[in-house]
Order: sequence, then C-alpha cells, then structure tokens
Amino acid sequence: MNLIKILEIQPKWCVISLSAFLIALIGWLDYQIPPEILIAIFYLIPIGIATWFADNCSGVLFSLISAITNFLVNQRPNFHYLHPLVPYWNTIVVLVFFLFTNYLLSQQKVTLKNLERLARTDALTGLHNRAFFLELVNIEIHKSLRHKEHLTIAYFDVDNFKYINDQFGHTVGDRLLCLVAENAKNNLRKIDIIARIGGDEFAILLPRTGYEASEIVLQRLQRTLSSAMQEQHWPVTFSIGAITFIKPPLSVTEMIEKADNLMYGAKKKGKNLLRHELSPN
Repeated sequence: MNLIKILEIQPKWCVISLSAFLIALIGWLDYQIPPEILIAIFYLIPIGIATWFADNCSGVLFSLISAITNFLVNQRPNFHYLHPLVPYWNTIVVLVFFLFTNYLLSQQKVTLKNLERLARTDALTGLHNRAFFLELVNIEIHKSLRHKEHLTIAYFDVDNFKYINDQFGHTVGDRLLCLVAENAKNNLRKIDIIARIGGDEFAILLPRTGYEASEIVLQRLQRTLSSAMQEQHWPVTFSIGAITFIKPPLSVTEMIEKADNLMYGAKKKGKNLLRHELSPN
C-alpha cells in the first residue's frame, strides 16, 4: 500500500495532525537555515496534504499558519532588511502563493471526483453503470464467501420497450427508463445495488439476502414497477431473472450469465414473469 492510499483511509484528525507536525518541522528547519535561503516552498507539502486528504478549509487554515510560521522564524535580530516592511510584504506574497495553490488543489480534487462519478454512473438514469456494477459484485462475492452469507443477483428488462420508442419516441422512452430507475431504487435497501446494464436492462444485487427474502423483494419490485407504468398508461411489463447463491462462485461473469439466462427464459415463457432459482454454488 503506497503513501497516498494510506492517507486516504486515515481519519481527518490524523491528517491534520500530520500536517501540523510537518509545518512545525519545516519551521524548525527554516529557523536553522540563514534567511537568505528560502525554503517556503516546502510548506506546500503539509498544505497539500491538508487540502487533498482533509478538506479545503483545512488547507486554507494551514496556508495561513505556514505563512505566519515562515514570517516568525525569519525575524532574526542580526539580520536586517532593506526596509522594515519587506518581511511583511514577503509574508503576503507567500500567503497568496499558498492560498492559490490550495485553490488549485481543491479544484483539481473536485474535478477528479466528478470524473470518477461520471465513470461509474449511467448518464441517463443516474444509476451505477455496468463496469462499476461488476466491480461491486466482485467485492460482494468475497464478502459473501468470507462471512458465509447468501447473495442474490437479479436481471430485469422492460417488456415491449421497443414499442414505446416506436410509438411515442425516444424522449418518452428515456423518461420511462428514468421512472423505472427511480421506483426501483426507492424500493430497495441502502445496501442493495442497482445498475443500468444497457438499453432497457437493469441488474440488482441483494447482499446478505436468502431465497425467501429476495423473492419477496423482487415480487414487490415487479408490482411497484408495473403500477408505475400503468399510471402513465404505458403498455409495458417486466421480466425478471434472479438467482440466490448459498455459496457464490468466484466468477462474476458466471453469476451474471445465470441471472441473464433466467431473465430471457422468463421472456420466452410469455414475459411479465419472475424466474428465481436457488443455487448451492
């Protein structure tokens, strides 16, 4: 584990304590070095740590503390400036430099988080996308195996979705998908994971959920979605394929293929069906 990952998992107080220690250390070194040699740039290390791993306010605070520290340690009785105001001017310049760096880092942090969110999110529905869903499934597989807990995965899609697009246009089709996503998400627990896999297909992962409990959840979900569609007078239903694992396989692909096959089996048998199986492995 590298230093960045270590800092990412530390509590805020620990990051702030580290930044304060580094400022004290750099201030001590600054005092030992002649005033002609500037090492103010090294204060950016604790400022950067506070900004990136704590928050922007902490970065601003440590920028101010660093500038004051730099000013105090360079007040030497045997060293004279060309003008009495020079050290104050230098401190203002250093502070502006620190604050500007803090601003750039905070903006970069926001941009990076937005890019990460976009990379994991379906642009239309706001749900997780396929790639991120696969990552989460892999994590839950290992949790399930470690704690010996059941795990349920379900696939569902919108029956006759093409008819909606053909008759009412893609704008209505997009609105339908957003309504499906909203209703599905509102009917799941916080620990449950839902994603839009592509087109009109969605996937749900129910951690720590056995066959009977997941059957109740999926039946309720199907009724809720069907009711929401009827309110909009959209002639669509939902085919759901689900499989509950007592001991899930290590292969994410294998799990998804089983759920996907069950969903298509439900569609072939007349649509608007739930096919749910229990797998020992």
